[in-house]
Amino acid sequence: MIEFIGILLAFILIFLLTAKRVNLGPTLLLASLILGLTSGLTPRGFLEVARLTVTDYTTYELLFSIGLISILGNCLKETGLMVELIENLKGYFSSRFLIALIPALFGLLPMPGGALMSAPFNEREVNRLGLRPEEKTFVNLWFRHVWFFASPISSSTILISRLVGVNIYRFLLSVLPLYFLLAFVGYLFSIRKIRENPPEEKHGSSISAIIKGFLPIILAVLLNILGVPLPIAILVGVILVLSLGRIGFRMSIAAIWRGVPWGILLALVGIMFFRYTIKEAGSVTLLFMGLREAGVPVLVLATVFPFLMGLISGAPSSGIGIGVPLVLPLFSEPSLTVLGLIYFSIVTGYLLSPLHLCLVLTNAYYKSDLGKVYRILAPSILTLYTTGLLYFLPRL
Repeated sequence: MIEFIGILLAFILIFLLTAKRVNLGPTLLLASLILGLTSGLTPRGFLEVARLTVTDYTTYELLFSIGLISILGNCLKETGLMVELIENLKGYFSSRFLIALIPALFGLLPMPGGALMSAPFNEREVNRLGLRPEEKTFVNLWFRHVWFFASPISSSTILISRLVGVNIYRFLLSVLPLYFLLAFVGYLFSIRKIRENPPEEKHGSSISAIIKGFLPIILAVLLNILGVPLPIAILVGVILVLSLGRIGFRMSIAAIWRGVPWGILLALVGIMFFRYTIKEAGSVTLLFMGLREAGVPVLVLATVFPFLMGLISGAPSSGIGIGVPLVLPLFSEPSLTVLGLIYFSIVTGYLLSPLHLCLVLTNAYYKSDLGKVYRILAPSILTLYTTGLLYFLPRL
């Protein structure tokens, strides 16, 4: 009985502290302590958990990969390459296409609250099209997140592939149809309804500026596909950005330092520690197995629980770090389809979450009514989720 009380207390703590915006790292360390103590884990057991965490190659691969991706994004911003890229793309595309493309491009740079970066760049185009504040918020929020099911340099896809030990490109290939589904649902609920104004006079655009903006990201992905470890591939991309940006040695060091996501790195350590605590304590796994034996359909546990984790935490890393180690063992033969279903449920819950930082910041920037934003967001999520489930269920 005390084990289940410990599980309940641990999860209440996670939800409360996450809602208070406490970093996920210390939050999961405290939750691990509660889980371990109520499951009879000895001091030696906690030391074993710590040893497994600090000696696991995955821990360092995650830290370096996600840290360098954040640095890459900050360097693209501070060198001005991203700004030049977007300004020059405006010479080639309509405003209707640009209002989706601009947040999508910033979405390639996985930075907390990054929607606040794309909102000012999108403002001229959304104003030209006469969008209401709630429509501006939805477009900026939705299209920033289309890469969840397509980008190999997304912190979420890297995290889930490393936690499970599956090739990231195999995983992305299995969920790629959801990328098109997410983009189509966004089009259906926003872009389709917008009437294009007569195009304004376009000034000359530089192809070289567009190439320079995309090249570091493309090179990093290609190197990784060819077998170069992801941290090294991204490091090459960072070096290329700094070379193309020509901002000098001191400014380069400053851009790198400002790009280090200390909070995210701390959260990753907490995720790995929590993962091994669950494995060593065993109580959470027993609870889920008990629910399964009590007749709760495993598909309910694989969809509802991850969805709630994304919704309540407001952070995909939280949902992945907590949900995947708990739900995946319920399946005797976990497949890419099962993994994709869990991931899809987490992401969908996250997109709907009122704690989602991108939603909070975009809503504040455009001064929109959150209730009216949800009138667009809720049916969009319902359409996305039900259609996504129809994609997964026949393949299980």
